[in-house]
Amino acid sequence: MTQRIRPFTPVDVYFVVQSCGKLGKRAHKVISPLFETRSRAHAELTRLRSERTDKVLSVWKHTTQVEPAEWLANVVMVP
Repeated sequence: MTQRIRPFTPVDVYFVVQSCGKLGKRAHKVISPLFETRSRAHAELTRLRSERTDKVLSVWKHTTQVEPAEWLANVVMVP
């Protein structure tokens, strides 16, 4: 079986987060794998909501920072 090799990393990834749901509290936990599309993350959100009816769940997006081309080279610090 041939494994599919991705030539790039997606700029945006989506995932499902569980929040504590308490006002003034910022406790969040990622509870899903990372998805390349918002629609796949929402499908997972729907599935998880059917299992965890008492939890506050939402889809979050993370965008990677793209470094300038000159940062992609190896750098050696001289003491």
